[in-house]
Amino acid sequence: MMWMIAATAVLAIIVLSYSVFPSFALRYVQTWKRKRAGSGRVLYLTFDDGPGGSDTEALLDLLKKYEIKASFFTVAESAGKYPSLIARMKEEGHLIGLHSVHHNNALFRGNRFTYTDLAQSMFALQKLGCDAVYYRPPWGHLNLFTLGWLKRLNLRLIFWDVMAQDWSEKETADTICLKIMRRVFPGAVICLHDGRGAAGAPARTVDALRQALPMLLQEGYTFKRVDDNE
Repeated sequence: MMWMIAATAVLAIIVLSYSVFPSFALRYVQTWKRKRAGSGRVLYLTFDDGPGGSDTEALLDLLKKYEIKASFFTVAESAGKYPSLIARMKEEGHLIGLHSVHHNNALFRGNRFTYTDLAQSMFALQKLGCDAVYYRPPWGHLNLFTLGWLKRLNLRLIFWDVMAQDWSEKETADTICLKIMRRVFPGAVICLHDGRGAAGAPARTVDALRQALPMLLQEGYTFKRVDDNE
């Protein structure tokens, strides 16, 4: 019995050291730096898991209306299905980053998977005319191999500071909007989703932004791409 407890403890330590601790520690450090920098009333809108077809199209229409530039961390598989949306993102001045090939979690993945996922994601976007530089790991989980390959491939890791659980079926446009308004701070990177999630989730995200964007602009916030923070 004791050996089972010891083995479980060792396994837990390995998992924590390999993925969980680096993921949460790096995200914490990024948020701490942004809060400390106090970069005025600037926000960074970012979107994961897309493109999501008509929902992404509606989102782009909304961003264009308010002349807001955002950052899209795209799933390569989805990007290949909607090349016209990727082209529109580029044309309208948005940043396009990487969010894996199929949105697989890196928590229990090894070196081969980690490299292949990054390389194939980069290649897929290059075929669509995008030389992506920024990377956000699915589920916010990376591993020690991820850090090595990001350096070798000259990719920059970007997490987030604010989420509104907009992927959940429990959320409405009103609750998403409320969470955004309560949680933002000057310099915050906001993570929302224009693909995947529960049924109808991306559409609710767009509806929430229809409420939130005018209020944030009225409060004096401006919006930039994540690469404008460097």
